[in-house]
Amino acid sequence: MRTTTLVAFLLSAGALLSSGASTNDQTAQGDTPPLVPVNLATVQPPAAMVLHTIITYDSPGSWKREALWDEYVVTISNQGGQPLTIASATLTDSAGTSHAAGVEMQTLEKRSTTLEQKYLATDLAFARDAGPAAVTVGGGVRLVAATGGALGDGIALAVAAAVVPVPAFYVRKIVSLNKVYFASEFGQRRLALPLTIAPGGARVGSLFFPMIPNPRALTLHWLSGTSGGELMLPLDSVHGLHVRAPVPAGK
Repeated sequence: MRTTTLVAFLLSAGALLSSGASTNDQTAQGDTPPLVPVNLATVQPPAAMVLHTIITYDSPGSWKREALWDEYVVTISNQGGQPLTIASATLTDSAGTSHAAGVEMQTLEKRSTTLEQKYLATDLAFARDAGPAAVTVGGGVRLVAATGGALGDGIALAVAAAVVPVPAFYVRKIVSLNKVYFASEFGQRRLALPLTIAPGGARVGSLFFPMIPNPRALTLHWLSGTSGGELMLPLDSVHGLHVRAPVPAGK
């Protein structure tokens, strides 16, 4: 894909996000801590994806107290000339196991609890509230090749200024403990798969997964016409997620 097309994709994602007003904007708080940007992008025609942020257990942007899942906020774009169907999405953990995106809050919570016990039974210092050790520096969007590693310097420089903001929809106060409210919020945010995107179109939303420490990659499985394939986003930048940092000696 040409650099100009990549830039256009990222800028269009920013426009979509900035216009993504919600009917529940009155619930937002001015003093809500800002979301932690991840801002990773990958392109492998016809599919392209930006991972804007990951909302985790009681982190900025969390809209349910003690939510036992991770919310990956993404823009998915169709760069091809035919409709693009995102059939499924998976998150690969550090052991190479793939976890499918969740469709129900209760199921996600059960999966997270089961996995938590599994991780705690190993030497992994699992922690619900531990954030990544480092995130993308500077707030700009960084393009990552689907096969791993950064794309060419020319492309990276061309998109360095294309900062894609997260919509205000994702920064809101927890206003209710009502199960109906949470179910509605979950449904508004979740990208229901399979999802079909028209040529040149894009969709913004969330993919929900159980709490996975040190995730290795986020993968979309797509179909377009008679073709199909995978779009993988390596997640080296979020290493340390859900892993408690060791206490320095003498502390």
